[in-house]
Amino acid sequence: MKRTIRRVFALLVATAVVVGVAALSRVSYAPAGSEDAVLRLSWRVRGERVEECRKLTEAELAALPIHMRRSEVCEGRVLPYHLHVEVDGRTLADDTIHAAGAREDRPIYVYREVPIGPGAHQLSVRFVQAPRGGGSAAGAEDGGAGDPLTPRRLELTEAVRLRPGDVALVTYDPDRHVLVVRLPDPHSESGAVAESGRR
Repeated sequence: MKRTIRRVFALLVATAVVVGVAALSRVSYAPAGSEDAVLRLSWRVRGERVEECRKLTEAELAALPIHMRRSEVCEGRVLPYHLHVEVDGRTLADDTIHAAGAREDRPIYVYREVPIGPGAHQLSVRFVQAPRGGGSAAGAEDGGAGDPLTPRRLELTEAVRLRPGDVALVTYDPDRHVLVVRLPDPHSESGAVAESGRR
């Protein structure tokens, strides 16, 4: 008898959870600040890989097994890029973007979203490779023939007009090797985008 009661109770709880999830899935969601437009920066690039070598100290050598001792160790990393973003002369981002991975040897990812007011805006985006320093060039990070290195300097200056809720997407076009801005087409009901951009 107790087993039957437990099963009925478990069935009621499971039914209540399913009904609750179904009800919540129909609740409409309006994000805060939905009257704003959004500037979204989103791209992935492969940067120049450099190899940096240094001589091991006597203490470091002594701490290694004999078969692993060598006078010099070299580590490869991808050079970072400096990202500078302005909208209407106001700086929204001024950061150094490092490659992914603990050793900074993977591709470089950029993803930012910044709410901006609707209307006409002047966008300025600069993405510039950091100086090489003392490392020696080691080529692209794993890329193949279809995945060439990103240019050392990318710049985009563009005038845009945004409506409330619009998203201006700044991204990298790997075919043309330029930054481009993609905007919603104001004459399209399907959400199509118009694109422009230059080096």
